[in-house]
Amino acid sequence: MADKKKFNEITLLKMLALLSVLFFHCYRPFFGSGSYWKVVIDGNLDYLSWLLHFNKLFDVHCLFFCSGFLFFMTMAAGNRSVKDQLVKRVKRIVVPYFQVGLLYLIPLYTIFSIPSGLHLASDSLLEGYEKFCTMMFSEHLWFLQILLIINVICLLTHFAAKRWFWLLLAGSFLLTLLFNWGLKGVYFMSLQSLSDNLFIFVLGGAIYRICSQLTPGKNLALMAGSLALFLTAYNIPIEKGQMSALLSQIAAGGACVSAFCFARLFADRVMDYIGKFRAVQFYDRNFMAFYLYHMPLPLIAAMYLYEPFTGIIKSDLAYVFFAWALTLGITALAVKADLLIRKGTGRIMAKLKGPEASQSKN
Repeated sequence: MADKKKFNEITLLKMLALLSVLFFHCYRPFFGSGSYWKVVIDGNLDYLSWLLHFNKLFDVHCLFFCSGFLFFMTMAAGNRSVKDQLVKRVKRIVVPYFQVGLLYLIPLYTIFSIPSGLHLASDSLLEGYEKFCTMMFSEHLWFLQILLIINVICLLTHFAAKRWFWLLLAGSFLLTLLFNWGLKGVYFMSLQSLSDNLFIFVLGGAIYRICSQLTPGKNLALMAGSLALFLTAYNIPIEKGQMSALLSQIAAGGACVSAFCFARLFADRVMDYIGKFRAVQFYDRNFMAFYLYHMPLPLIAAMYLYEPFTGIIKSDLAYVFFAWALTLGITALAVKADLLIRKGTGRIMAKLKGPEASQSKN
């Protein structure tokens, strides 16, 4: 097992993947509406269509890959029982889910009349809350829903993972077929996305298990092999169906593993350099908060700022970078505000508990 406490390649990979997710959300309105995406910009960025397909395949999968790597690393440490881990992870996922959803996400979607998925532009605040609490609409917070389910599955099968981990990996790959068939179109708890991410999560754990054995030569060999696997699976022409779901998993897995191996080549040097900057430290410490608070800022920008911006600077690509920078800046402010609120709430609670604590001692 790898015994390195800080995996700079995972830190760098997840930070870059999240920046790519934010960038994707800023240019996605240029590519028309879909069954879920409703905010559309009448512009022309067709030359980025290749990036659209790659982002869909790689970005969020990479986040699940990194989460799986860190999950199995934590479980290998054995500092907590499975029960303690289950309670801890439920709290870390469920509390932010409802906090951000009820106090931030749904109010903004209502104020700015944003259509998305099953949330209509005309929905009232109560209608938005109803759809959120019944888990029929969660926007990007679907990531937390699926992450919770996968965490529970992996924790409940942890006893098997110790002895038969590779069987668990193979089983999670085959479950892609079952989930893709049985959960397709299921909006409740975004279960339709479970088929896309369970295998990638467990694959992250597999890479953790062999990480200490990756010499420079083996790392290059694994990178070349996984990259070849990605390119092969990605370029096979096939209609949507069970086989396309399997090929998508193979392509996503190959992309994540090759990106991990590539990051290992320079991650330590890069993080030693950029890790000195306070902005990077803040982003790293509050990585998940950046994900939670970044939506619906790209949608608000698309609905209300695209036309004024392009009226001054007639460039769709310039607008995308503007929206990306704006999203990062406002998200950072939202994260900082959340930290200050938490800090203030903690002080108030400490003062309220202070007299009780002193009385109990007396």
